[in-house]
Amino acid sequence: MSTVVLHGGDLVDGRGGDTRRRVDIIVEGDAVREIIPSRPTEAYGTADEIVDGAGMLVIPGLINNHTHGTAYGPLFPSGHVALPREQVLANLDRHLLEGTTTVLCVDGFVTAADLASTDEAHPVNIGLASCNTPACLRAATVADGSGLTEANQRFTARRAVGAGAVALGEIGAGHTLGGGGASYLYIPAEVERRTGVTITARQANGLKIAVLGRHIASSAFDRDAVEQALAAAGLTGRLSVAEVRELVSSIGLPAFDVALRGLAEAAEQARALGVPVLVHNAAASMTQVAAIARTDVTLIAGHSNHSSFELREALVHAERLKEAGAIVDVSTLDTFGARRLTTGPELLYALLCAGLVDTISTDYAGGHHDPILLAIDQSVRAGAVSLPAAIAMATANVADAIEGLAPRRGRVVPGAIADLVVTDPARLHSVDTVMIGGEVVVRAGRRVTR
Repeated sequence: MSTVVLHGGDLVDGRGGDTRRRVDIIVEGDAVREIIPSRPTEAYGTADEIVDGAGMLVIPGLINNHTHGTAYGPLFPSGHVALPREQVLANLDRHLLEGTTTVLCVDGFVTAADLASTDEAHPVNIGLASCNTPACLRAATVADGSGLTEANQRFTARRAVGAGAVALGEIGAGHTLGGGGASYLYIPAEVERRTGVTITARQANGLKIAVLGRHIASSAFDRDAVEQALAAAGLTGRLSVAEVRELVSSIGLPAFDVALRGLAEAAEQARALGVPVLVHNAAASMTQVAAIARTDVTLIAGHSNHSSFELREALVHAERLKEAGAIVDVSTLDTFGARRLTTGPELLYALLCAGLVDTISTDYAGGHHDPILLAIDQSVRAGAVSLPAAIAMATANVADAIEGLAPRRGRVVPGAIADLVVTDPARLHSVDTVMIGGEVVVRAGRRVTR
């Protein structure tokens, strides 16, 4: 049995307590054996490896409860065509190099066989969530369904949980509820097909809001706003107001009511199956999400900082969800980097400052998500949250919220599985070393290949 020592680093152990200064973490096999005040390296002469942690911060491996494109199979709960396998593995590499050691894939229609195949090909631990209930499958086929095979459609939520899925989710999703997926995927693609013009996600979102509003309703149509959005997207003279109204409505509305009904249906199935339900929480779905929170299912309200919320609206909604016992999740989205849809971190900071956040994930953001540790670093610097509390939101809190996703993970304590991250405390997202199950899989910021 191999012994690895993480030597001399500071430790935030995932439990929300104060940072422990200059400790040695002794890993034996796949687990943490003990944590002691740092001693000279000569004391570990029989160790197989000593990882120098001086001046560095050690934290538990991050547990990301909202990812897309992290398992072979249809992409998104709209059943979009699958990513190439090389891209799935590249996505997992990206999460790994960001300090994530466990992901929950919420694409929703991935089969157990495809999950096992992905898991065998990559060191990151991959958990599965299913959205394959009748209404959610119907919404997917109406919205897209281009990647759904007969095997995907047969692998129902009940069958998935029987095969080891740990949650139902993502229920709703921006691709069936007129959210970000419509703005960065479906609307730009249809505009280009009709006009030959490539528009940005933000320009597409402007068209969507002008036609359907933040809450996705045909009654929200605003002719003046549509004309302004057309001009901003360089489409004046290429699409008429009537044409863009039809285009956006044909994408945003057909699956919408079905997907909304799917929220309650999936919550009922999750309750019966004894697993949490992770839902698309946005302005368009907030009424249904609040209703589910008042039932006795374990509800994870995904990306509660969704850009469709107004700030006060998001705070009041999250507070009501918390009062009802729901788990309030926030996502990094592309808040600090690409900002293709998000406009800044104000919603994230406000929810953290108000003490309303339980877990932190990434979501997908069209493939442009920001690292969790970058969001934590910026939030701590902004005074929105303490470092130990934020680390807990990305580790222990997630393990506690979703039973079976990361057993014996999420905390650096004796007896825990040794999923550990060594990073720069001055620049948290600059990850140096990652260990999964006692094996070093990232060293000096690079993936270790065998």
